[in-house]
Amino acid sequence: MAFKLDNAPYNLEGPSVLFKDLGPGILGETNRSGTMTINSKLDPKFVEEVCEHEEVHVDQIRRGDLTYDDGNIYWKGKKFNKNLRMVREGKNTEWEKEAYAKSNTKHGETKYNV
Repeated sequence: MAFKLDNAPYNLEGPSVLFKDLGPGILGETNRSGTMTINSKLDPKFVEEVCEHEEVHVDQIRRGDLTYDDGNIYWKGKKFNKNLRMVREGKNTEWEKEAYAKSNTKHGETKYNV
């Protein structure tokens, strides 16, 4: 017999957010599972802003436009090696351009200071 849990301690509507030290310059990451990892050293006043950026990537993954494996990122079926400078820097890739345009973040913004 099924049952309904009222006031569940989780939200199935949005992605789960985890916090850990991601290293210098990395504000957040989106996992294929739809979870986000935010740099634990990020000033709390910027967490919502960075989450908005990562939520764009969650949407891209759900749409099937973006995925990745250990060595590559795949955008709309095209393969990009993770070691390419443009991929490492991120600002000129189509998936990042979309995320910057739809969120309140800017590439290389010094205010984050992580």
